[in-house]
This record gives sequence, structure tokens and C-alpha cells, in this order.
Amino acid sequence: MAAETVDTAAAAAQRPGSVRVHVRAALRRAAPALALFAAVRCAGVLCAALWAWHTGRHPRNLLGATWDSNWYLGVARYGYGSPAPHHMWPPDHLADLAFFPLYPGLIRGVSAVLPVGALNAGLLIAWTASAVAAWGIFAVGAHLYGRRAGTFLVVLWALLPHAVVESLSYTEPLLTALAAWALYALLTDRPLWAGALAVLAGLARPNGLAVAAAVMVAAAVTVTAAVRTWGRGRGPYRPVLRRARPSGPTGPRP
Repeated sequence: MAAETVDTAAAAAQRPGSVRVHVRAALRRAAPALALFAAVRCAGVLCAALWAWHTGRHPRNLLGATWDSNWYLGVARYGYGSPAPHHMWPPDHLADLAFFPLYPGLIRGVSAVLPVGALNAGLLIAWTASAVAAWGIFAVGAHLYGRRAGTFLVVLWALLPHAVVESLSYTEPLLTALAAWALYALLTDRPLWAGALAVLAGLARPNGLAVAAAVMVAAAVTVTAAVRTWGRGRGPYRPVLRRARPSGPTGPRP
């Protein structure tokens, strides 16, 4: 008994290490796809920088403080109810409620920990989320159809006509990362992880509700299948219930 306890404790102690080994192996498997993604997006950032210099703007401001980025920066710096950034819109203290809190909350947290400022923190989070999203897209594609399909999906996502938002201080990369890994969690039977990621997706953008809907549908299908299996007598409690079921309202037959 003592030996079994020691073995169990040793296995539990090794579990975090095994998780790290698994993550490193998965990252090495996705490395070629991530390298292609980084190359494509670096080319996109270079084109945006050249355009910024051509128009007399700083590339960092073009990537990190354009349109919706200004709203997220305003929420991160001053909270909700602050004036419209740069007077782009009519004054309305409720206008920034259209911008969900996860991304500005992350910006505030990172800028409080690192001496980089809100604008740089927003770009750091967006670019990191883009890489994590590419990894998640590869994981889903490789799980379903193999590594080649996963790599193709990552490159396709990097080359979409609107892929420029993957390099801007926007919430699309963050939502894509949460959605991709929520889907992977569903495919690998991790419903709790999928639910947690769906909640975060709902805090990132309005269309994050689609991720929550997908998780709920998957959960409903799983529960329905389990109930049908149980009803056919293959569930773990079916034989017990059969033995315990009374044979009739008046007792056993003669």
C-alpha cells in the first residue's frame, strides 16, 4: 500500500513535466507552419510600414493607433465612459460600450507590469495572439487531416485579403486564438477547457458568442449520445437499475 502511494505521488510529481514535454513536442510539430506564418505577416508589416512612411506617419502609430485601436486604448487608459478618441465620433459617453473588455483589460495589465506603454502593449498582445491563433489553426487542421492540411490552413489565414488586421492592434487575433483552441479542446475531449475559452471569447468580441454557441451544441450532442447509450442498456448504471426495478405494482408474479 505504501509503495502504491509512493508511485502515485511520483507520477503526480512528473505530470507537470510531462505536460511541458507534450507542449514542446506540439510546438516543434507546428514550427514549420508558424515560421511560414511569421514570414508572411512580417512581409505584411513591412508593407504597412512603407505605407506609413510614405504618408508621413510612424509605423507604430499606423499599426497600433488606428480606428478601433484608439477606442481600445482609451478604455485601457481611462475606463469606460471616456470621451471619443480624437473626436472621431459625436460625443457619447456610452459609445465605447461597443468594445468588449478583455482586450483593453489585457492592455492595462501588460502595461502595468512591463514599462512599454499602452500602445506597445496592445501591439504585443495582438501579435502574440496572432501567433497563438496560427498555432491553434494548425492544431485543428493537423488533428483532423494531418500536418500538411494544418500548414495550408495557417498560410491561407495569413494570406487572406483582410489579414492586415492580424498585425494591427485589433481584437480579431485574440478572438481567433480563443476560437481555434476552443475547437481543438472540443475535438480532443476537453469540454471544460472549451467552455472556459468560449467565455473568454465572449469577452473579446460580440461574435465570440458564436464560439459559445458551438461549445453548447457540442455539449448537447455529447449529452444526447450519452443518454441514448444509457437507454440502450450500455450505460454504467443500466444493469443496476434493471435489477432494482420492481416487477409490478402488486409485487412479483406467482
